[in-house]
Amino acid sequence: MEDISTALRERRCIRRYRPDPVARELIEEILEEARWAPSAGNTQSTYVYVVTDAALEKVKALLVDHAEREVPPAPDIPSAPMPPYLQARMAALFKERADYVADEERRLGLTGEKASPPAAMAMARLFGAPVLLLLAADEQNARDYGCLDAGLFAANIALAARARGLGTCLLVSTLRASVALHKVLPHAEGKSFIIAMTLGIPDPDAAINRFPRNRLAVEEFTTFIA
Repeated sequence: MEDISTALRERRCIRRYRPDPVARELIEEILEEARWAPSAGNTQSTYVYVVTDAALEKVKALLVDHAEREVPPAPDIPSAPMPPYLQARMAALFKERADYVADEERRLGLTGEKASPPAAMAMARLFGAPVLLLLAADEQNARDYGCLDAGLFAANIALAARARGLGTCLLVSTLRASVALHKVLPHAEGKSFIIAMTLGIPDPDAAINRFPRNRLAVEEFTTFIA
């Protein structure tokens, strides 16, 4: 098993998966490790819904329908708009990634159905992942605590999955349909969906899984105060 430094540096969001199923025992093993994430006041407030098989197909159909009809967002927890400089950073990344994938697929002669679908549709289909994890909190819990706890839990899931040769991707777009998701997944009554994560075996041949990543330099986001 790789060391934590390598795992932190090389973990990436996977946006195309092989169709192979993930054994329930393996998912439980990942969650067994992830549950040791810190939480506000050790309240351990995060609930996890593991969606597979027929339920997953219902979710995908719902998301595709919403994408095709451009249904207005209806998340459990509304988000404030990003400031302009972060919107610009995100837009630049999306363009760079789309250009990279298009260039790679042209180089490989991938066209038509073999080429990547539009980003919105790829997300609606959950990148072909065989598992969807929905992290949630009691709707009566304070949102800041619930979001903090779910975020820490999700980070542990991503690292535990990578250690087992699996990939993950954290999604916001999925939760824009949270109100509708509750109708498909009544088991989550009284809970607010906070984070969606795909889980599965990465497709090593997919160009989007090879997109070169970068991060801000430490000095760009750090202030030392003595």
